[in-house]
Amino acid sequence: MKIKSLQFLLLAGFALAASEASAAQEVQCLKCHSRLMKRYSTPAKLYERDVHSAVGLICSDCHGGDPAKTTHHDRKNPAEGFLGTPTPKQVPEFCNRCHGNAEYMRSYNPSLPVDQLEKYRTSRHGQLLLEMGDEKAANCTSCHSVHDIRRVNEPGAPVYPLNLAETCGRCHSNAEYMADYGIPTDQYQQYVGSVHGLALLQRGDLAAPVCNDCHSNHGAQPVEVNHISQVCGMCHASNDRFYRESFHSSIFEDLGNPECETCHGNHEIAKPDESMLGAGENSVCGVCHEQNAEDPGFAVSLLMKSSLDSLSIDLATTGELVRRAEQQGMETSELELALREMRQSYIQARTMVHTFDDSEVASTVKPGLEAGMKIAEGARQLLAEHKNRRWWLASATLVLLLVIAGLYLKLSEVES
Repeated sequence: MKIKSLQFLLLAGFALAASEASAAQEVQCLKCHSRLMKRYSTPAKLYERDVHSAVGLICSDCHGGDPAKTTHHDRKNPAEGFLGTPTPKQVPEFCNRCHGNAEYMRSYNPSLPVDQLEKYRTSRHGQLLLEMGDEKAANCTSCHSVHDIRRVNEPGAPVYPLNLAETCGRCHSNAEYMADYGIPTDQYQQYVGSVHGLALLQRGDLAAPVCNDCHSNHGAQPVEVNHISQVCGMCHASNDRFYRESFHSSIFEDLGNPECETCHGNHEIAKPDESMLGAGENSVCGVCHEQNAEDPGFAVSLLMKSSLDSLSIDLATTGELVRRAEQQGMETSELELALREMRQSYIQARTMVHTFDDSEVASTVKPGLEAGMKIAEGARQLLAEHKNRRWWLASATLVLLLVIAGLYLKLSEVES
């Protein structure tokens, strides 16, 4: 027992000594970079909240050199191994020394992928920087920051979902910075007002897609025209399946139309509704088809819109009847449940639009309309029952008042 206790104390002493040595080395770095060299003090201050600092890494773990040295580092001396500040082109390899080492990263975050550099090489950013030497292209620090790097799931991280669009927008919304690339710079403004942007930025729905969900992150590339539905299909699986099985899929491919984007757009995706079908300013069918019933495709559009309109109107009127019954104090839980099933039928019918088959939409709408009739009848019965209850209550109240009046007169007669 004494030997084991002695071994434990020795190990603890070594660990403490190593910790103190590391702290002393770190203090030496901070001694120069936070007090003696004011112009270089910002990194030292930022590093206090950096994820690398939190797990015990010190300056020399990234920048090399001897942290105990009290004089300037000699970048030209291989013995010191001082790396200093990497150039933009050196940053990916600089970070990959640790983040590409599976054995090393296992000690800190086993779930973190170690193929970021391989993906980055395939990205448009990586191609511009590593192959063409364009140092304006984004590298690791462009998105993750430098000395105040946070975990990706921390709300303060630049790549946290609520912050990511703005992070990408720092470059992609800067018209002067992006002038050499010939791509639009209004993506962020469009995204903010889109159905995805409103869900994420206003309602805080972290499941809503942001830039990297469609374009990837380390392997970021523009989405290929003929593969957009596969990207959208990661979330909208049923829509993707119906579209691929429809005749529109092959037609769009022959025409070179960008699948989902042709009707829904890309960054400025509006919340879909029935106005996208049939005639009108918002009609997307009318972009390709003649807006008259003689055009077969447009005729299908009108029929699908008619089916959806009928269920939408019925859903609104039925819902109002149930709401009125609830306001009158009637028990409407069963009707509310049936109403949710009716709404589900409506959602399914809108999804069936991607089959471009009016009969499929009509058959999906039919159960919803039938349910609406039953719900409306049930709500009317509750309203009628409430009305009858009011009459019974009024009658009972009148009889009670007459009895009270009669008793009062009788008592008055007895007293006199």
